[in-house]
Amino acid sequence: MYDKRYGSIAPTQERFEEKKQHYRELRDKFRADPRAASELAAWKKQDNNYDYQLLNENHRAFIPPGLIGKTFSPSFPRWVLTDTFFSEYANHNAPDLILSETRRSYIIGNVASYDGRQYPSAVSGKRPEGQSFAHSLVIPKDRVYNVVDPAATADNCDLIREMRTHFISFWNSPYSVGKAKMLARAKRAVEDQDKKLRAADGGSPPAYEAVRDDVFAFFEATKPAFEQLKTSDFVCGFHVFPDNSIGHLHMHVFPHADAFRVHSTREYDWKTVPVEAIVEVEHEDQD
Repeated sequence: MYDKRYGSIAPTQERFEEKKQHYRELRDKFRADPRAASELAAWKKQDNNYDYQLLNENHRAFIPPGLIGKTFSPSFPRWVLTDTFFSEYANHNAPDLILSETRRSYIIGNVASYDGRQYPSAVSGKRPEGQSFAHSLVIPKDRVYNVVDPAATADNCDLIREMRTHFISFWNSPYSVGKAKMLARAKRAVEDQDKKLRAADGGSPPAYEAVRDDVFAFFEATKPAFEQLKTSDFVCGFHVFPDNSIGHLHMHVFPHADAFRVHSTREYDWKTVPVEAIVEVEHEDQD
């Protein structure tokens, strides 16, 4: 029996069924595309000469073209066409960005702040902030493109089950280590965005300066309630192709209660499909 309590993400059984149907339709459409299997195979082999028409349509899922041949640090490999921001994650990112690791997956914090007030120039439809306080992600180590990739749901959804189990174990880790790491990563994202705004030519926008103190006060005020959450208080969900922004499987993890989403975006709620909905669809479709 799967927990279907998802607050404003999926407040009713009817909404949960809609999420299931949304996933089923997009999965079937992707797998029926004659380009899908060959492009997945080429991407997993890191074939940088392949013409990716489906997986990287409009250059939106792989690394941005402007980063190809560049690197974030001299110690990291240079980006190539088939890279994404999550593929071979440990090779391209500092170790402290990885909050937890198992044999199959990483937990990382969202590098974007969860507080939309730190993005005063952002426009509707392209909100960069997280979906909730301390929005985090679980990503597989192996190359799996999206939840529509058959590898994501093979063997009775073994991989995405592991990803959710990884988060549960991390959150319930002794001495609240997992909670402390998520909070530290969330605070760092707020601080990093604050530095970017204040370092801009002319200083940070007046609209941000007017709320800056409250941005930090909100973090401190929200911490105690966040630390008391149970794993059932979190959404663990996926953005299903073609509604994904990064072409590597990643599970969004964030608290669903409104109190944690006061300053976060809700623009992507419609496309966030909980892991339980996907598992149920796969189970039903096997019968």
